[in-house]
Amino acid sequence: MHTARNKGFTLVEMAIVLVIIGIILAGVMKGRDIVRGSQVKQFSQQFAQKWATVAQTYYDKTGQLLLDGTGNGGVGASTPDGQMDGGLATSIAIVGGVEDVLDSVGITPCTLIKSKLINPVTVSGLTIPTAHCNSKVDIVQTTVEGEYAGTQMVQVDLITLQLGIGGQNLYRNCVLIYNVPCDVAQGLDTAIDGKADGESGSCVGLDDNTAGTVDTAYTTVGASVSAAPWGDASSRLAQTVCIILDY
Repeated sequence: MHTARNKGFTLVEMAIVLVIIGIILAGVMKGRDIVRGSQVKQFSQQFAQKWATVAQTYYDKTGQLLLDGTGNGGVGASTPDGQMDGGLATSIAIVGGVEDVLDSVGITPCTLIKSKLINPVTVSGLTIPTAHCNSKVDIVQTTVEGEYAGTQMVQVDLITLQLGIGGQNLYRNCVLIYNVPCDVAQGLDTAIDGKADGESGSCVGLDDNTAGTVDTAYTTVGASVSAAPWGDASSRLAQTVCIILDY
C-alpha cells in the first residue's frame, strides 16, 4: 500500500524560479534604460544641439552672430553689438527674421530642426511663437518625456548672458532650452560633457527653477546668472538648460 506524498517546491526549484525572475526583471530594466537613452539622444541630436549647430554655421558663413541686430534676424538694435538679442520665438517668423536670414545663406532650419509639434502650443509661462516655416511646423518648441515629469513642452532661445561658471563671470553666447525635465537635462549634460553636474563644461543648468514651474526669466541680454547643479529629477521636475556656444 502506497501512501500519498505531499508535493511542493523544493528549495532548489524555488531558487531557480527566483533566478529566472531576476533575469527577466534585469532585462526589462535594461530595455527601459535603452529606450530612455534613445529618447534623450534623439532630443539632444535633433533639437538641442542642432540649434547650436545652426547658430555656429551661421557665424562661420557670415562672421556675424545669429539674432545680433535686425540684419541678423534679431529683434534688438539694427546695428550688431556682438550679443544675441534673444526672442527667437518672435523673430523667426517675421520678414527678415531668423528663418529668412538663415535661408539667405543656405541654412534651412525647418529641414534641420526636428520638432514633434506641428503648430505652436499654448503653455503657461512660455511665449507662444508665431506661425513660421509656411505655417507647417513649429521648430522653436518640441515635446520631450521625463521619467517623473511626463511629457513636457520645451522652448528654445538664443541669447547672450553673463554666465558665472567656476568662479568666472563671462559673457557667453547661449542656447537656452526652457522647461526640460531634470532627468532629460542630466542625460543631455552627459551626452555633451561626459558627466552630469550642471556646473561645468558646455552644458549647464540655470538655478531658479522649482518643481513644476516653467521659467522664462533669462530674457534680458547680458543678464548675470550662475550655473547650478541639476535638481533632483523626482522632485524638481523642470529646469532651464544652457548650451554654451564656442564663439
